[in-house]
Amino acid sequence: MGSIELFGEYQYFLITLAALGILFFSSLYATAGQDNLFGPLWLLFIGVVLDFCANGAAYRGVVAYAAGKSINGYVFTELLLLLLAMVFWALAAIRFIINNVFLTGTIVSLGVLGLLAIFLFIFIIPDGNVVNNMRQIFPLAGFACLSAGFWSRSSQEFKSGSVLTAILTSLIALILIGRFFGILGAAQTGVWFFPALFYILLSLSEVMMKVDSLRQQLEKSTQELDKYNQKIEEIIRMSPFPIIISRVGDDRIIMANNNAVKLFGINPRELERYRLKDFFADSDNRKLLTERLENEKEIHDFEVLVKTPLSNTPFWLLASVNIIDYNYDVVLYSAFQDITSRKNRENLLKNQAIRDPLTALYNRRYFEEEVNKQILEAKAKKQPYAVLMLDADHFKNVNDTYGHKVGDKVLIELATTAERALRDNDIVARYGGEEFVVFLPGIHAEQGKIVADRLRESISKQTVYSDSNQPVKFTVSIGVSSSEISDNVDTLIKTADEALYKAKQNGRNRVEVFTSADMKKFMSGEQVEPKDESQNHHPVFDKENSEEISLLDGVETGQISNETPQIEEPSSKKESK
Repeated sequence: MGSIELFGEYQYFLITLAALGILFFSSLYATAGQDNLFGPLWLLFIGVVLDFCANGAAYRGVVAYAAGKSINGYVFTELLLLLLAMVFWALAAIRFIINNVFLTGTIVSLGVLGLLAIFLFIFIIPDGNVVNNMRQIFPLAGFACLSAGFWSRSSQEFKSGSVLTAILTSLIALILIGRFFGILGAAQTGVWFFPALFYILLSLSEVMMKVDSLRQQLEKSTQELDKYNQKIEEIIRMSPFPIIISRVGDDRIIMANNNAVKLFGINPRELERYRLKDFFADSDNRKLLTERLENEKEIHDFEVLVKTPLSNTPFWLLASVNIIDYNYDVVLYSAFQDITSRKNRENLLKNQAIRDPLTALYNRRYFEEEVNKQILEAKAKKQPYAVLMLDADHFKNVNDTYGHKVGDKVLIELATTAERALRDNDIVARYGGEEFVVFLPGIHAEQGKIVADRLRESISKQTVYSDSNQPVKFTVSIGVSSSEISDNVDTLIKTADEALYKAKQNGRNRVEVFTSADMKKFMSGEQVEPKDESQNHHPVFDKENSEEISLLDGVETGQISNETPQIEEPSSKKESK
C-alpha cells in the first residue's frame, strides 16, 4: 500500500515521514507496560516501515528506467521489502490472535518460497506480469492478515482500537483487490497522501488500543479488589474474635463484625459516627500504638485499655493491628481478644507481691524500692522529702484485752485513715507489726511535722468495736525524718524510728522530728539501741518468711551504714510501747 509520488516531491516526503514518526511514538506509548500489545504492534510498525521503503525502491526504479539504466536490482529490492512487510504483518496478526508456533513457522516458510519466486522471475525467468502481480499480492496478503487479526479481537479487550484498525486494514485490502482486478485504476488509489493518512489513523487506533487495554486492566483490578474485599468481609464476619476496620485518614470505623459490635457497644447502623480512638481509655497507650504502627506497619499482641459508650469501666484487650488496602482506601485491620480476666489475675499476683495482706497497704520491700527511686528523682530536681514512722500506742494491750481480731480491725482502720488523710502521690506502707511508714515527696521537716500532727489527730478520732460491741479507741506516735538528715532510705527509716521512740518516751500520741542535733548525738556515739518487737509482734507476721531486722541496724559511732551487724535492743526500750 503506498504511492511512489511522495518521493518525487520533497514536501510530500517530509509530511509522510512525519506521519511515520507519529506512528513510531504512538507505538512506544501503546506498548509501554503492555506485554500483550508489544509484539503485535512492533511487528506491524516494522511492516509499515518496510512498505514505505519498498515505495522508495520503486521510485528509484522508475528514475533508473527513465534514464535507460537496468532496474532489476531496484525491482528485486522492492519485491523483497514488500515480501518482508507481508511476513511481518502476517506475524503481527498471528501474535495478535494467538501466539502459535506452527503458524509462525508456516508464514516464514511461505516467505522463503516468495523469495525464491522473486529471484526466479526477475533473474532466471524474467516475467513482467508475474512481477507486477507480486507487487499487488504481497501487500494484499499482508493487509488481509491484519484485517482478520484485528476483526478477531474487536469484540474482546481492545474493542474500539481493534475495530478502527480492522476497518482501516479492510478498506486498504479492498482497494488493493480493486487495483488487482482492474476495478480501480492506479491513479485513483495511489495518490501521495494515502500513506500519511494511513499512518495517522493507525497511530490513533494504537492509542485507542492502549486505552482499551488500560480500561480492561482497571476492570480486572477492580474485580480482583472486589473479590479481595469480599474475602476480607467474609473473614471478618466468620471470625470468633472482635474485628474492626477503620480508615487511617480520619479514624472512622467503616466495618465491625457482630463480636466487635457487642464488645464495644456499637450501633451497627451508625458506624461512621464512631472513631477508633474514642474507645481508648489511655491516650498514651494509643500514642504508643500509633508510633509502632508508623514504624512496623503490623503489630501483634499489643495490650490496650479500652472503654465503651455504655460503660465507664475500662477493660483490657489484646490487639493485633495491620495496615491494609480495603475498598479503595488505606485502613487499620484491628482484631481484639478480651484479656480482662488475665490482667486481673496478673494485677492480683502483682498486688500480692507488693501489698500487705491484712491492710492492703504496700509492704516493706516495695516501699524501700520505690522510695529509693523517688529519692533519686527528688535529688535530680533538688526537691525535699520526708519520712514518717507511725506506731500504734499500747497495741499489746488491745490484743491482750480484746483479742487479735480487734487488733486487726485497729490496724485496718489505721491504714484506711492514713491513706484517706494523705495525698495520692504519698506512699504509705506497713513496715512491721503495728508500725507504718510514709514517704512524703516535696515536703521538708517542718511541713512533715504538720502533716504528721494532722494524721495523728485523724487517727485519734477513729473507733473500732469489739465482738461484744465495746468501743475501742486508739492513738499513734509518729517520728519524722527528712532529706535534711539523709538521702538514704534505710537511714531515713532508722532516724524516723528513733524520733518515734522519742515520741513514745515523751508520752505517746505525739509527733517528734529527728533533727540535725539528734544526728550529731548519733555521730558522737549517743545513739539509742534498737527496740525489741517481740512483745508487740502481730500474729499476721508469723506467716512471713522474711527475717525480722532492727530499725537501727548499722548505727555505729561516727557513721550510719547498711552493712553493720545487728544490735540487740535493751529491755528499757522494749517496755516503752
